[in-house]
Amino acid sequence: MLYAVEGSCFVVAACALVSKEQQDMLCEGDPQREALCPVGGGYTKIYAPDGQSIGTELADTEEGIVYADVDLSMIAYAKAAADPAGHYSRPDVTRLLLNSKPQRPVMQFDDTSGIEVVADTPAAEIVEAAE
Repeated sequence: MLYAVEGSCFVVAACALVSKEQQDMLCEGDPQREALCPVGGGYTKIYAPDGQSIGTELADTEEGIVYADVDLSMIAYAKAAADPAGHYSRPDVTRLLLNSKPQRPVMQFDDTSGIEVVADTPAAEIVEAAE
């Protein structure tokens, strides 16, 4: 549902089921494993841009195909109501900072003697700001 509202679009959320046979095979009778892998879990649905579930409904233990009639004009209404670009944003509350300096994605730490931590803001100021 969140993806439909966020994207102002229709979303088909297809979900797989866990049958009793699959649960028995995966959990081997262990109650703790069975709690983590319950039977069912389907909940396949179609969501409209406003987040409503539309079309046919399936039970969480039922396999099948869901169908829905969609009104594509709902997309225009949802996009008009949303403000994903932040035209009404609050720069006094939220801001986006971009560090354009190249960063090494992977570093090897076998020998830490040559590693230097560099930050624009001292750690004490960061802790102070967090409090």
